[in-house]
Amino acid sequence: MIGFLAKKIFGTKNEREIKKLRKIVDQINALEDDIEKLSNKELIEKSLQLKEKVQSDKELSDAITKGEIVDILPQAFAIVREAAKRTLGLRPFDVQLIGAIALHQGKIAEMKTGEGKTLVAAIAIYLNALTGKGVHLVTVNDYLAKRDAVLMGAIYRFLGLTIGAINTNQQSFLIEWADEEAFKKAIEEDLRVWEKGYKGELLPEDKFNIEARKNFFTIAVEAERRQAYEADITYGTNNEFGFDYLRDNMVFSKDQMVQVKGHHYAIVDEVDSILIDEARTPLIISGQAEEDISIYYSADGFVKNLLQKAKEEGLDPLKNDYYEVDEKNKTAVLAEKGVQEAEKYFNIENLYDPKNIDILHAINQSLRANTLFHRDKDYVVKDGEVIIVDEFTGRLMPGRRWSDGLHQAIEAKEGVKIEAENQTLASITFQNYFRMYEKLAGMTGTAETEAEEFKEIYDLDVLVVPTNKPIQRKDYPDLIYKTAKEKFDNVIKEIEKLHKQGRPVLVGTASIETSEYLSKLLKKRKIPHNVLNAKHHEKEAEIIAQAGRVGAVTIATNMAGRGTDILLGGNPEFLAREILKKKGLTPEKATEEQYKEALKEAQKITSEEKKKVIELGGLAVIGTERHESRRIDNQLRGRAGRQGDPGSSRFYLSLEDDLLRLFGGDKLKAIMDRLKIPEGEPIESSMVSKAIENAQKRVEGQNFQIRKRLLEFDDVMNKQRQVVYSLRKDILEGLNLKEELKQWLYDVAIDFTNKYAPAEEYQEKWDLKELESSFKEWLGIELNLNKNKEWDRKELEDYILNKLENYYQEREKQIGEEVYRELERYITLQVLDNLWKEHLHLLDRLRESVSLRGYAQRDPLVEYKKESFELFEDMLYKLKYNTLEYLYKVQLQSEEELKQQEEELKKQAEENLEKASTNLDTPKKEKKKKKVIKYKTRLERRKRKK
Repeated sequence: MIGFLAKKIFGTKNEREIKKLRKIVDQINALEDDIEKLSNKELIEKSLQLKEKVQSDKELSDAITKGEIVDILPQAFAIVREAAKRTLGLRPFDVQLIGAIALHQGKIAEMKTGEGKTLVAAIAIYLNALTGKGVHLVTVNDYLAKRDAVLMGAIYRFLGLTIGAINTNQQSFLIEWADEEAFKKAIEEDLRVWEKGYKGELLPEDKFNIEARKNFFTIAVEAERRQAYEADITYGTNNEFGFDYLRDNMVFSKDQMVQVKGHHYAIVDEVDSILIDEARTPLIISGQAEEDISIYYSADGFVKNLLQKAKEEGLDPLKNDYYEVDEKNKTAVLAEKGVQEAEKYFNIENLYDPKNIDILHAINQSLRANTLFHRDKDYVVKDGEVIIVDEFTGRLMPGRRWSDGLHQAIEAKEGVKIEAENQTLASITFQNYFRMYEKLAGMTGTAETEAEEFKEIYDLDVLVVPTNKPIQRKDYPDLIYKTAKEKFDNVIKEIEKLHKQGRPVLVGTASIETSEYLSKLLKKRKIPHNVLNAKHHEKEAEIIAQAGRVGAVTIATNMAGRGTDILLGGNPEFLAREILKKKGLTPEKATEEQYKEALKEAQKITSEEKKKVIELGGLAVIGTERHESRRIDNQLRGRAGRQGDPGSSRFYLSLEDDLLRLFGGDKLKAIMDRLKIPEGEPIESSMVSKAIENAQKRVEGQNFQIRKRLLEFDDVMNKQRQVVYSLRKDILEGLNLKEELKQWLYDVAIDFTNKYAPAEEYQEKWDLKELESSFKEWLGIELNLNKNKEWDRKELEDYILNKLENYYQEREKQIGEEVYRELERYITLQVLDNLWKEHLHLLDRLRESVSLRGYAQRDPLVEYKKESFELFEDMLYKLKYNTLEYLYKVQLQSEEELKQQEEELKKQAEENLEKASTNLDTPKKEKKKKKVIKYKTRLERRKRKK
């Protein structure tokens, strides 16, 4: 009660924060008249002066990076707002400025759909890009990364900033003026093209189409990836930023690194999707590991027989004497009878014998694949390949694979070619990647429900930014039916009713399977509609853009992060393209006059349709199932009611839906039976809706714990990763390893002494013979110890160290100091990378093994920390020994020797080919050769060039 009264009197924390930010917005607005009077040339000069001021004042630059409200903030925001008006014809609203200040402070700005988050980010980006340290804008897909970079590039380029974009497949772009000379000329002549164009002559919807035909608009020009990162601002996807970081830590030259500016400030678009939904799975760069993949076919055959046997015996399909499936935790294991069947099928005595662990692992993954993962929901099969469907966005994720053999098990299930299991070469979680940034911010339409996780994991506060216009959407209570058939029948009736009225309908589904089932039902009723799911991904923007037209029916699988607004009446830009297409033209080939004419016609149609749709009540959103996350439901709802438009939303549920079935569906069924609710009649109750919301909260809490646990394990590896990557970076930047290697020589001398001449033993028990033998085997150096001498341990240490140092100096003199320094760096990097790869493989196996120790009342995380530390110490130990071994044994070849060896190899290859053609079964005799590292130094290359 006291808390309620306090909120009434003082307002919520969010309201108080908004009130503070409104004072800063007032300061920005006070500058608008003066900034508006500046010519284009003066505005650009003012921006460049501001940039110079920030970069020459380290204190100011650091304050901006920390997110402080600096004195120049109102001026910078006023400048970028004026630039947005002149380049895009868009004047940011006051609430957009509030959102931009929140992003600058390193917070998450929650802004409803249609409130212009893309422009909000651009305002905060401009201020932070003035530092020259580099700003990253992270999006959910390539289309948005390139689109937004080009779109907002008009503002950045106008204000004298550089901008780049990165896409998958190593594509990267710089955003340039289409004709910079024409632009400069316009500036010199002080032509007020933007003011003329956007003070009434053109509608905002025209801006990109008509201005794209003028010389001042931006285009994406292909460029080196490093150049895209060297720009003041870089747009890209979360995966690409993460993978580039990992790749940067696998290169052998500093010149090959791309993220040269480091990690200072990032804004994450659809922050909940990237930092929460996708954070369950780490980013992994992998290479193929050697293993027998045929076991997955055998395991799949066994599991399918087992499932059939359970079905024939009329057993519960999820829990019976053969196996147990836990849908909540997505696990599946064999029961006692199932184990007996497996032992018979594979002709083994004990399935749990360590030598049969691969069979057991393949069976468990195959059981999961056949019971928990469903085609056209969790994955699709396309061109003989299993492609994962993102459960939160409904998008295909080509190139991504489930780990730990699950993907192989699904490939066996679907009868497609099984790709070999991959071995981890480098990995990082999204949590640990994004926590590297000095300042992190985000924006989304739905973040408040996950505020606790954002704060605990990323130290990010959420600010709910008010809408520019009050929300007019009506959110009706859920309707709950007994069966899925009753639910879908009523969904179709409602769609048919709304379609006849002419009201646009957006139907949200949780799976591809459901969307295609609904599509079939609508086809039977002859209701025209569009389907948007992972199978129709390429038409995404077009389908969404026209979903607000009169009578439009759109079925969409998960609406997160689509990046295109649903405009009531339709999008004139897309409609203009359709009009041109009917005339046999494309926007690129059409003349400006033809395009203007098509656009004018499209605007007339969409304007009339918008009025009609508003009269009918706006966009109607129908949800066919509650998602396990409230955010996804809110994202679907948020598609209606943008910028004060009318709209409505309602969810249709059944007791057979996964969420209800797993969390309390039986109780609801009992209530409906008791009340004798007839078939086809729903129940509508706020109490039931509350129960569903509580079930969602439980699932969200469960998923949070999964992500938190993943992070706790990765934090252990992260400390080790930082040590390894820091050493790599130092080496690439030219670290002189001589002093480091001297320390390693000293450590090795102590190690040898401790091993063969332990302090607690008398000299008689020292194994000096074995010491000499091991030393020679390791480095090929004779120790020549005097066995008759009375050795002191310190004296023995010094003797070994002296031998190592003398040989080190001989090698340095023999090869040359400059070449030897470079050789040290090269060999250390090679050894470090190989050991790190091996270490990651061991950590993967360790994680599997410690998970079982929970049954022995031992905390798996504590066990993992302890044993991974021991493995890491062992890796560092091997790093010293292996590096010194290669360094002492390596032989450099002259160019003549290399040519001679190449000739010999060529001759040998020709002989082998000749032998193979006469007798293909003749085994080849391998000739043992002395290991030689072919290594050409930069010094040698320079000499050859001269």
